[in-house]
Amino acid sequence: MKENQQKNGAQANTLVSLITVNWNGLEYLKMLFSSLRKVSYQPIEVILVDNASSDESVTFTREHFPEVKIVQNDKNYMYARGNNEGIKVARGEILCLINNDVKVDPGFLEPVVQTFLSDEEVVACQPKILDLQLPEQFEYAGAAGGFIDRYGYPFLRGRLFFTVEEDRGQYDADINLFWASGACLFLRRNALGQVGLLDEDFILHMEEIDLCWRIHLAGKLIRYVSESLVWHKGGGTMSADDPRKVYWNYRNNIFLLVKNLSGVNLIKVVCARFFLDFLAFAGEIARGKLRSAISILKAYIWVLLHVPLLFRKRRLVQRQRIAGDRQVFRFIYPGSIVWEYFVRGRKKFSDLKRKGFLGVNI
Repeated sequence: MKENQQKNGAQANTLVSLITVNWNGLEYLKMLFSSLRKVSYQPIEVILVDNASSDESVTFTREHFPEVKIVQNDKNYMYARGNNEGIKVARGEILCLINNDVKVDPGFLEPVVQTFLSDEEVVACQPKILDLQLPEQFEYAGAAGGFIDRYGYPFLRGRLFFTVEEDRGQYDADINLFWASGACLFLRRNALGQVGLLDEDFILHMEEIDLCWRIHLAGKLIRYVSESLVWHKGGGTMSADDPRKVYWNYRNNIFLLVKNLSGVNLIKVVCARFFLDFLAFAGEIARGKLRSAISILKAYIWVLLHVPLLFRKRRLVQRQRIAGDRQVFRFIYPGSIVWEYFVRGRKKFSDLKRKGFLGVNI
């Protein structure tokens, strides 16, 4: 009884800082800030990091949402540095990095705060993320939490490649994840002193996966919290087949593998990825998607030109790691998600059952 009272008291006093990075996103800000005004949990602070927008985002926020703290950058620092600037001024013990095109449920904070208070090993969380325009189904970029396969390809509970599932409660179990979506990512502030902030050299895409991997290397956990609910519009910056997105995804995927894998696994995985990405490159050419093929080539050129940077960052991460790959690989799918989806026809996360993955022992 006394312990519960102490937990409730701690929850009541835990400040949550909600940080949203914005660049010309005026059309979304009213929805986000209006929904945050309705949240039942307090205390909170809301921080807008504006990346030198040319629209009226800052003026609108000052006039209509004066409670929002505003950080104005002198240029577009993109997702990683933009959020890092917000983290530096945030006062909360719990941080929430939330996209500007998100709408939140009024009760989305209580379950997350309780998760952090009840398990000190959990240092990152993700809510259930549904599609704002099709609210009966999961959202493409967040769904019910993320994983990667043995070759570094990311996927989600609720969305494998082009198959997005309807939310029927099939993923309502709160489980540990490999990565939490940057669309709405909760972090325990004091853990960032150990694992670091978002890597600003990623610039755009997969920086949250890199951060989550470092959390695993620190021996900590990332949790999906199904009772916390938000809706995400998504696709506001780049569509899935945009050649720019292809470039960032291939570039940053190799980047995070080089940084975070141990030596032996790095050699095996990168060699396999080079072969698989060559097949993807050839496939894009065969389908007439020359711009996407060129984007893959440009990504590898960037990697080759920045080998010293990649290995400098790798040395820093590997010196600080506590957990070995065996511990981390509990949350990595031991097969190929590409093979499972395109060859074996396994279109849902619930179809993926391999020994050693999330405790499966068959």
